[in-house]
Amino acid sequence: MRTKGARRVLVSGASIAGPVLAHWLTRHGFSFTVVERAPALRRIGGHAVDLFRPAMNISEKMGVLPRIEERATGTNRMTVYREGSRRPVRADLAKVFGAASDRHVEIRRDDLSEIYCDAARDDVEYVFGDSITAISPDGEVRFENAAPRRFDLVVGADGLHSNVRRLVFDEESRLNSFIGAYLGVLTLPNFSGLDGELVIHVGVGRTAGMYGARHLGDARALFLFRSERELDYHHRDVPRQKELLRGAFAGMHTQVDRWLDELDRTPAFYFDSITQLHMDTWSQGRVTLVGDAGYCPGPAVGGSTSLAVVGAYVLAGELARAGGDHERAFPAY
Repeated sequence: MRTKGARRVLVSGASIAGPVLAHWLTRHGFSFTVVERAPALRRIGGHAVDLFRPAMNISEKMGVLPRIEERATGTNRMTVYREGSRRPVRADLAKVFGAASDRHVEIRRDDLSEIYCDAARDDVEYVFGDSITAISPDGEVRFENAAPRRFDLVVGADGLHSNVRRLVFDEESRLNSFIGAYLGVLTLPNFSGLDGELVIHVGVGRTAGMYGARHLGDARALFLFRSERELDYHHRDVPRQKELLRGAFAGMHTQVDRWLDELDRTPAFYFDSITQLHMDTWSQGRVTLVGDAGYCPGPAVGGSTSLAVVGAYVLAGELARAGGDHERAFPAY
């Protein structure tokens, strides 16, 4: 079903949900602009994310599944060392993931984002290096750098720390639930020659691992640790985040120490709390949220990326079904 007239949609965020939404809405005659704070798409791979059957089915409909499978990490084995024990435990990851979904692929986040962006690049206006500063009820949007513009709909697809959510939804309309842990990921050379294997060190309240594949050229180290209280840092203060990570894993194992030594040289670093987002509504006026911006299950839960893909697909379908009428589409979404 095509809309009677092209509707102007602005999406904040060019990672996963934004490009998927763009792909489907442009097929229904919507005019689409994506604004992204970063100066360009990141092309350094990012940490691994999971696509389960619903998201893989949607990707197949988009015609991008072959590219996704080509860039899969191929991680299918896991070796686990308990802190203080020399003998490892080995597991078949295909069986582990198979228990959750009968169709699954693991891919690096930036690779997936690039694939989704390419799927609608010819029909979408991408604006990099800019951010929304204000959204009026009538759809006028102000930016840090660009001149103000008017849109029919505004979608926040900008993650757990959503700028759109901060601008539009007040404090009482959302609830961030810290569930007692932090996740860190860094890019490092594959000096262990890992190929399809995840090596993990497990201790009380902390886990560190490294995975890689020869065809990817580098590797990722991941760190997960518990904390009874929320730590004091800003989500953009990278030096402070690295300091907290070093402190949490000091003395765990010489191999883990080597991974941490790469913190000062890594080209890519991620750190965040394991926080779930609960909201009574994802929409207000002509603004709505999709993916982690509206319903983040928390990093390391394993379903966040698939949920973003499914959410974008459902939102696009409801807007198309309603002919662009957000007052009908948003409640159905």
